[in-house]
Parts: sequence; structure tokens; C-alpha cells
Amino acid sequence: MKRTKHLLSKSRSLCLLCILALSILIIESKSEAEPRTEDDLIEMSCGENDNATKVLVAYDTIHGSTAEVAEYIGYGLCDQGFKVDVQLAYNAVNISTYDAVILGSPVYQFSWMEGIKSFIRKNKSALSLMPTAYFMLGVSMATDTPENRESAKELFIDPVLDEFPEVVLLTLGFFGGAYNFSENEYNTLEWIVLKIIGFILGGTQEEGDWRNWDTIDTWTEEIVSELESADSL
Repeated sequence: MKRTKHLLSKSRSLCLLCILALSILIIESKSEAEPRTEDDLIEMSCGENDNATKVLVAYDTIHGSTAEVAEYIGYGLCDQGFKVDVQLAYNAVNISTYDAVILGSPVYQFSWMEGIKSFIRKNKSALSLMPTAYFMLGVSMATDTPENRESAKELFIDPVLDEFPEVVLLTLGFFGGAYNFSENEYNTLEWIVLKIIGFILGGTQEEGDWRNWDTIDTWTEEIVSELESADSL
């Protein structure tokens, strides 16, 4: 019985990988989400203590799911006494005023979005000197298991770590993604891929959300613990 479940799980993972690989072949190569609108972007600040540890949560997003997670993490940190800015990575032009940085991206076309990688590329020297953490959203984490985390790290995080070895991370966050046809506009190819993924993973015709907010809470608490014990703060 366990062998059968393992084979089914492996088969499902392979199907997802095939779908994602197909999307890479047929969607134009640049990692920009053209359907993204201003409504998908979130920027906010919180925290009243000007002497508190100041954290930047910078993200890129496709249709807003990653932005919502970034905002959620930001408020979670403020509840713990930190001072936080949440910004689209493209708009975060000066990180010298921050004590720590958290960077988030969805998986898009089998990679991190170029906006967040460009941010790391421009700021890698500064990031190498301050506490930094990464988080990602993707369908590969629809089911949170050690095996899926390891696969997600190997496929989507390790290439970023290899490209920017100067940035030594406090911790990594792995979260499921989401889609919502009633609230977001998708191009034709995104529509096809998301409909197939939703069917495989058990989403409805209109929406699917595999972001586990309890998991995100736990990871935020881990960030708090790491920052409180960081020697550079």
C-alpha cells in the first residue's frame, strides 16, 4: 500500500513537472508577468518604534499572491516589535537603511522572477553584510513534505544560491501558490496551465490556494528568532 501511494505521489510530481516544462517551452522566455496590474502590488510600512530593528520585505509577484504573503510576513514581524517596509523589489532602491532583508518570489517559467534576481544582483554586496532570508511560492509546494521541500530547493532555490554565493542566508521559506480566475486576468497559456494544475491538485474551476498561513506564521517566527540572535544586529 505504501509503495502504491509513493508511486502515485511520484507520478503526480512528474505530471506537474511536465506541465511546468511545457509552459516554459510555449510561454515567451522573459520572466515578466505582463498581466500584473497595480492592484496586484502591495507596499506598506508598519512598526512604531523608530529604534527597532528595521526589516525590508522585498518581493516580485505575478498576480498578487506573493505580494499578499510578503505583506502578511511584514505584519507578523511588526507584531513582534520590528519596523518593516514591504516593497516591490523594483521600487526598493536603497537598502542601506535596513538591518535585515527578506526576499520573496513566485516560481514563474521554472525560475525566480527577474525582478527579484535583478534586485539581488544590484545589492549582493550589501546583502552579504546583513541578515538575509529568501522565500518562494510555487505549485511544487502545494503539498508540504520534506521531499517536496528538497525538490523545490534543488530546482528553484539552489540556482539562486549558486548565482549569488555572496549572500549567506538565515533561512529559506517554501510556500504553496494560488490562482483566482474571478479576481485576476491571465493570458491564454497561463489559463491553460493553471486549469490543468488546478485539476491535478484539487482546486476548483475558479480558484485554488495552497498557501498555508500557519506554515508562514511558523517561518516568520523562525525569522524573528534568527534576527534576535544575529550577531550583526
